[in-house]
Amino acid sequence: MRLRRNKQGGGGGATDTGEELETQRSPRPILVVGGCGGAGATTTALGIAGELGMAGTPTVAVDATAAGSDIALRGADEHLHPISLQSWLYGRGNDEPAPVKECLSLATSGIGLLWRDAAPLRRRATYLTVARAIDDAGFTGVYDGGSPIAGRQLRPLLDDSDVALVLAIPARADAANRLRVTLEWLDDQYGDATEGQGGGIVGDTTVVISHQLPGADSRIADHLREHLSGWVRDIREIPYDPHLARGELVRHSALAPDTRRAYGRLLAGVAS
Repeated sequence: MRLRRNKQGGGGGATDTGEELETQRSPRPILVVGGCGGAGATTTALGIAGELGMAGTPTVAVDATAAGSDIALRGADEHLHPISLQSWLYGRGNDEPAPVKECLSLATSGIGLLWRDAAPLRRRATYLTVARAIDDAGFTGVYDGGSPIAGRQLRPLLDDSDVALVLAIPARADAANRLRVTLEWLDDQYGDATEGQGGGIVGDTTVVISHQLPGADSRIADHLREHLSGWVRDIREIPYDPHLARGELVRHSALAPDTRRAYGRLLAGVAS
């Protein structure tokens, strides 16, 4: 894991002389965070994970919210396991996780899912602890961070430069207008004075516009491309999908072809 230069004092792992551990793998772990509530972070995480799973990549979609989301309830269309993330993480005692394969909820896309309850992570564990355990078990992690991006539990993942960041917003003008403030906050917290525009965490951020109403209005995306080009990694759109709009159990194979293609293009851009 390689750390960014966190201005709050938590970094220092990477240096300008290249003296960091080169453990980056392909595909990269991915953190999906909503720029606001109702941004589609959970469905975006499930869509990315589903495409990885359908391609044969061992993948775990992880609830990385502060107090628990519905990622397993939405995504485990094959089997919902009663074991929580916390129970898995401390399953063997002595701060050792249980075998992850035995604790996963399952989706028909081939992915596993780990849900968390509202209890805090114990024994000074963080989501970086979780990420390392999942990586050591041979899985690619896709983390549903929910919102807000400033959540304390997300800091270890945001500070890890091996983790690709996807920032989801709904296709609304107010959400697009607040996006610059979020990107500036990321740059303030995790950027470095030596990084120019298009560098650092912001330059590695993919913005996803989630269309939650019927229609193909791309004005929000076009506006963001005009004003953020060269600053963020990419800007992608996920079209409206009636299957997702129901707010019920998501079966990846039931998504519309255009939705699957959009998730595939998104994944191709962030996972390498």
